[in-house]
Amino acid sequence: MLKTINIFIINLFILTTLDAAEPRLATLNSVTSNELQIFQIRQNSYYCKPYGVVTLNKLHQNSNSDSICKKSIEQFYIQNPDSQYFALNLLKIKQMYHLEFREDRCILFAKGEKSLSEILLESGLALLRPDFKDEIYGVLYKRAQDKARFLKQGLWGENITKECIVELYEK
Repeated sequence: MLKTINIFIINLFILTTLDAAEPRLATLNSVTSNELQIFQIRQNSYYCKPYGVVTLNKLHQNSNSDSICKKSIEQFYIQNPDSQYFALNLLKIKQMYHLEFREDRCILFAKGEKSLSEILLESGLALLRPDFKDEIYGVLYKRAQDKARFLKQGLWGENITKECIVELYEK
């Protein structure tokens, strides 16, 4: 009897440990912005903020009202209205996605193995967080950001980078 209980406890521990590392399947309820999506897993709602990046939405929100960064982003959104709600156009409400929770953020696999963070970086709609130190995603995200910079995508094609990067690193 004791042997059976021990085996059960060991199996339960292994299953919960494996489950914690696995991506979870979640239903998209809403997209507030590129910075915030709301998912449902069973009866619970979860906020999902892109892992490892600072979106233009967040840069705009955190900038001082009279800053050059804020004004540059506002001008960019006027010239590129779809970019402000890029995630809304990319993701489908009521569709299921794989999520992996990291720190206070999540990795949302938006296109197969490609995460929303990586897609935002490639599109020039996000910057790598200055304190981002992930061995696996760091390389992918750096490559995506470098690609956007080379192709002058999004913020890299405007003057946004100079002003906003200074603000980002000062905080």
